[in-house]
Amino acid sequence: MVLNGEKLLEEDRNISVFMEYMKKRDQESYDLAKKALRNIKSYSSTRKDGKGYRIRIKCKNEERMFSCSFPYIYGDFMDIIEDNVDLYKGRTAYLENTGGYLLNFMTQRGYDSIGLAMDEDEWERSIFSNFPVYRREYLKRELYPLVIGNEEIGTLDRIIWIVEDYREEKKFLDKYLNDDVDIFLLVPEKLEFNIDELDGKILISRTFVMSDREFKFYFLSSRGNYEPEVTKIPEGLEVLNSGSVIFRVQADKCRDNNGFQYTENGHYFVETLKQYEKDRDLEYGDSFLKKYYEGFQPKNRRDNYLWEEGVECFPMDHGWLYDPWRKPANPPIREKRFETRKGGNHNIGPNTQEFGQAEFKRLTGAYEVLREEGYNPDFFVDGYITGYLLIRSNDYRFIASEGQHRIAALAALGYESFVCRFDLKPWTNQKVFYNQASKWPQVKAGIFTPRVAKMCFDHFFRKDNNLRLLEHMDGSIN
Repeated sequence: MVLNGEKLLEEDRNISVFMEYMKKRDQESYDLAKKALRNIKSYSSTRKDGKGYRIRIKCKNEERMFSCSFPYIYGDFMDIIEDNVDLYKGRTAYLENTGGYLLNFMTQRGYDSIGLAMDEDEWERSIFSNFPVYRREYLKRELYPLVIGNEEIGTLDRIIWIVEDYREEKKFLDKYLNDDVDIFLLVPEKLEFNIDELDGKILISRTFVMSDREFKFYFLSSRGNYEPEVTKIPEGLEVLNSGSVIFRVQADKCRDNNGFQYTENGHYFVETLKQYEKDRDLEYGDSFLKKYYEGFQPKNRRDNYLWEEGVECFPMDHGWLYDPWRKPANPPIREKRFETRKGGNHNIGPNTQEFGQAEFKRLTGAYEVLREEGYNPDFFVDGYITGYLLIRSNDYRFIASEGQHRIAALAALGYESFVCRFDLKPWTNQKVFYNQASKWPQVKAGIFTPRVAKMCFDHFFRKDNNLRLLEHMDGSIN
């Protein structure tokens, strides 16, 4: 049954509109899905057992709840595939019976791929597994197709199949399984399964044990000659020539919104975690974080960047405003700083005692999770550290938008690099080039001159910001 989208919008049934029109792939339907998305709210939370997360989405007259949990064996499976074939070459189909893991994995990396859902329930669960991200970014990056049923999808190079119900799934996939298609399989132990029923010779066979459960990995192909290829996630500026929104950055090129470096002495989050590493009973009142919030209380953006008096930098010395590369054009300059949550701003002081204690708890909590489990962003909604790149000649800085506590924890744990994702919120430029300052939104709007705009950009490339911060606070690290 085809639903009348405009009528449903009038009835404030935006979830139904979103679902109906995300199944189609024409531009008109996609635009209607995005229109509905703006009237849907979403909430996500980690489950109490720490294994997965819950998502609640609602609009005026509808509500949905989903619970997601992905076994880490999925990550091992995809690691082996990426170590043996270049997924950027050719077209990949995958059976989406994972509740959204494969949909999000394949889409974010920019692989030419199509998902195959056996029914509408699986399709819905997969689409909504990452819904808070779609909601925040308004689907700025279109999802690759996830089709329902045996639709004609054209030529394929390979199929990825995590087996759950072999007989039913094979019946569903039979029309796609032929001599020309490589097959990657992950099969749990004690499952009814006959490898001889599948075309192709076994090129790779491995056994995994996870949580006392055994899994078999198979790579089948009819190709006579097989030369392993590696799927390489773009590193740094390599992402500019890639369709991926996932890429690897060096930790020493990461900056927070102040321009402070995570890998040099003096970063307020990292120094606090170094204290915490030595003393697990550390309290906020004795932490470097509290000292920082009390010692760094800028009154405007000039103070925030620690620019000396006498430097002509209007309007930076008149209040708080967006960075010159942010869009759209800035509203009137704010006299008061932005608050990240009620009671404070996690990047600067002053903050209430309650805010500081909560921030300290968030920071140490992120550290403990990453210390125990490592950084596994594919297994959680919003799991990726996100941000954007400032690019000057052949150098870059990654500016963190979401995940500043996680970067600090990774830095404290000694990570030299990590995989991140572009921030795709509508007001964020993912790639900002120094030589295009005259085209930056706030410059075009006349709020910044190109000279001052470039001064802001250069601030994030300075090597002494942390040192200047410590001098400003007039104290060494305890």
